[in-house]
Amino acid sequence: MQSIKLLASLQAIDLELDADRRRYAENKQAMQPSSELQQQAKRVKQAEAQVAKWRKERRLRDEKATEHATKIASLEKKLYGGKIRDAREQVAMQQNIEALKRHQETLEEAALEAMLELEEAERVMNEARETFEAMKRAWIERKSALEKEQEAIVQHARQLKARREQVAATLPTEDLQRYEAMRKKLGGLALAKLEGKSCSGCGASLPTSVVQKVHEGQIVKCPICGRLLYD
Repeated sequence: MQSIKLLASLQAIDLELDADRRRYAENKQAMQPSSELQQQAKRVKQAEAQVAKWRKERRLRDEKATEHATKIASLEKKLYGGKIRDAREQVAMQQNIEALKRHQETLEEAALEAMLELEEAERVMNEARETFEAMKRAWIERKSALEKEQEAIVQHARQLKARREQVAATLPTEDLQRYEAMRKKLGGLALAKLEGKSCSGCGASLPTSVVQKVHEGQIVKCPICGRLLYD
């Protein structure tokens, strides 16, 4: 009678330890950065790359437009500086300047386009960064809470292990070894409680003779699932 009660107590402790282990593993997984957070980090990098691209493009287009404007100014200075006296040469240069000015408009439009693209890229980048930082803060808070919970789980598991050692020390070695083997074989549940005339482990209805033996404190196995029965 005493052995089966002690084994039932031992199993209750082991089931709590199993629950602690599962919860600890779940928390450990939950503490990792989520796929959503990782995806948002990628979006930030992509947005930053776009900003870098358009900053470079804007600089190049601005430089090109500036160089072209400088060339026009130089030709105008030459044209209107009185150094060119030939009328045909003056007309040719004037036409050249006008053509360059038309191209200058194209260059300035391209520079403006780059500026607008850069502004949009910066807006997207800033939004991506803000979203990422908010998600990161939420993850850090969650991780901190889980770390505290992990500490509580570890402390609880230590207490359970101490109780388990005390209970296990009072059991005959043969009973303890049989229990350990059955627990491993039967998915962590070596014992099943007798509920009326049924086994709580498999739900089978048990013969009256088996029920009587359980009530008497004898170590009896369920004829269906093989678990030790107790009431």
